[in-house]
Amino acid sequence: MPLDWFKSRGYRHFDLPVGEKFARKVMDPNFVIQHSFVPLLHYTKSEKRYKKCPKTGKRTITSKDRPIKYASHRDACILSFYASEMNKFLDAHYDAAGLSDSVLAYRALGRGNYDFSAEVLAFAKTHAPVTILAFDVSSFFDNLDHTLLKRRLKAVLGVTSLPEHWMRVFRAITAFHYVDMEELKANATFSSRLKENGRDRIASVEELKANGIKFHPNPELAKGHRRGIPQGTPISAAASNLYMIDFDEAARAFCDSIGALYRRYSDDILVICDPAHAAAAEAEIMDLIKAEKLDISPHKTERTEFTGTGAVAGKAAQYLGFALHEAGPAIRESSLARQWRKMKRAMRRTRKIAERNIASGKSTKAHTKRLYRRFAHLKVRDDEGVRIVRNFSSYGRRSASAFGGDEKITQQIKRFERAALREIQELKKIK
Repeated sequence: MPLDWFKSRGYRHFDLPVGEKFARKVMDPNFVIQHSFVPLLHYTKSEKRYKKCPKTGKRTITSKDRPIKYASHRDACILSFYASEMNKFLDAHYDAAGLSDSVLAYRALGRGNYDFSAEVLAFAKTHAPVTILAFDVSSFFDNLDHTLLKRRLKAVLGVTSLPEHWMRVFRAITAFHYVDMEELKANATFSSRLKENGRDRIASVEELKANGIKFHPNPELAKGHRRGIPQGTPISAAASNLYMIDFDEAARAFCDSIGALYRRYSDDILVICDPAHAAAAEAEIMDLIKAEKLDISPHKTERTEFTGTGAVAGKAAQYLGFALHEAGPAIRESSLARQWRKMKRAMRRTRKIAERNIASGKSTKAHTKRLYRRFAHLKVRDDEGVRIVRNFSSYGRRSASAFGGDEKITQQIKRFERAALREIQELKKIK
């Protein structure tokens, strides 16, 4: 059996990276049954969000904390294999149910977010006047009900009782334990290890126990709720799609009945319908999501109207990193601002390192090759011929092409590229 699902991971954990020899072992159910999963490693990823008020033009900054829990190398290898198996069953289900073009996230579809967004915009403009409804499921991964998840897993596997090896995987993502990274940093024994370079393991499970590191249980289970899976493991994404298979079928059937478009990307749900059906569509989605023991915040539901006049003014629908105006698309301001911040930060860091190394005699110039690869529209030659380096610049150009050569997106990207090149030229002047 091919190992196209396997990839070696470079992060540090409570074990060492594994290779193809171990990967072949995890395809044996008996090996998985005998395997003991170790605690996940948890950290909080904070993301700044910038929102512009359409009336005042002022920007507000908010922060969203996302709990990430990632698995050890051995556990991740097992979960990766079972994720690939789960995805095969899911793809077969989507094909049979006519849902392949409706469920977009975490699937090898050979298309990007710009393709999905371009399809949505084309539908909205072709069928205008329409109402675009965008729903956001609250605390999605934390609220996935274990009973429903297990029921759906048995359904796609075509069994009445889970085989023991699948049961072990199911328990690994429902009755999981984790170690908090901040508690490791606060521990004298492990804080110095975390600062070390290299790929040595942080600690063994025995060391963690001996030093009083707490193994936290699934927070929802600890509260007495049988729900919640970790966000960050190799199988988390596939499991979240599995959980939503009944919802997807029901939502798609309803949308088909009123001539509407249905799309779901993870916990983001999109419906485009005739304005006359908008209220009924919103109520239906709310009822269906409640049946899944999930919630949608009504105040987070966004409604955008396309009148069919191609009006330049009016609210844009925000979708997968793009602002979809009736007059045309653009890269979302927050997405663009994030890339500008990354670029500026990289330039400042390069300048600081260059000035320090030049002053100490370690270097005579600023090294900018990596900056070109990250931020410029760059072509390179390799064994396969000439190709364009994949970065934000090339992503933006592919996006413009997907939208039919959109000028607005092209302008946004070229402005970014010019700014990056100016910064690089300034760095070259450092002596």
